[in-house]
Amino acid sequence: MKQILNLFNVVRLPEPMQIAERELADAQRQLLSAQSGAEYARRMVEYHQDRIKRLTAYVQAARQA
Repeated sequence: MKQILNLFNVVRLPEPMQIAERELADAQRQLLSAQSGAEYARRMVEYHQDRIKRLTAYVQAARQA
């Protein structure tokens, strides 16, 4: 009888709270991923801005030489 009850617990539908908790955890993971992507993009913008400044200074100095 206990085995039948255990099998029933495995195949029954999850409770609404369980579904909500899983969705919340998934949303939190997605937020962290999006924040990481945004941070990466900000750093890439800074990198390219610094690169443009450096190359602009180099080109201007080379033209004046």
